[in-house]
Amino acid sequence: MSTPPEDPRLRFVRTDPAAPRPDDPDLTVTLPPAEPAATLHLPPSAAGTGAAEEETRFGPGVPGASGTADDRATGIWRGTLTPDGPSGVPARRRRPWWRRELPSLLVVVAVVVAVVLGMRSCSAVRSPLHVVGATVTVPEVGRCAKTVLVTGVLRTDGNPGTVDYRWKRSDGTSSAVLHQQVDDNVRTSEVVLRWSFDGHGTMKATATLEVLSPDPVTASASFTYACS
Repeated sequence: MSTPPEDPRLRFVRTDPAAPRPDDPDLTVTLPPAEPAATLHLPPSAAGTGAAEEETRFGPGVPGASGTADDRATGIWRGTLTPDGPSGVPARRRRPWWRRELPSLLVVVAVVVAVVLGMRSCSAVRSPLHVVGATVTVPEVGRCAKTVLVTGVLRTDGNPGTVDYRWKRSDGTSSAVLHQQVDDNVRTSEVVLRWSFDGHGTMKATATLEVLSPDPVTASASFTYACS
């Protein structure tokens, strides 16, 4: 059985070259250069520090992986994510209610101001009240009547205002100055005089309606009181 040839790379230089053996004339051997295939190159991370260590952290403030459930819950709590929106989409902040309703409120205020100004302008240009006529009527007077109801009718031009008037009686008495309020678009107003009688006899009576303002107008009616 033959012995395989010895690899010259497995020989070593004699550690004591100053004492050569007599039977070994030359123990110094020069190793041939290593073949390229025999060189093993390690990755930079493995060659410098060995196997990479996985870092684990605990406690608050530890950054988690992006898009995790904790990050999404935190974003919803802070209002930067919508609960029903896709992960990572910022939530659209709603404007305050007064900013949303401000245009409608401005429109309402503008309409109210326009109505008020219109009413004031209409009242400013409206003509004052005028009395255009008056009539006085007396119903049929019964025998020995205790009270006779005299009715006066004021005719106006339809503008609002106040009419100042008084009643005069043929017995020489008159009432105090009275006031009749006339509303807008009203053209006739009634005023009443109650003339009371007592005793026996016959008397011709006349009731006169005297308008003092805004226009002087006079109207009258006569009747006969009789009681025997």
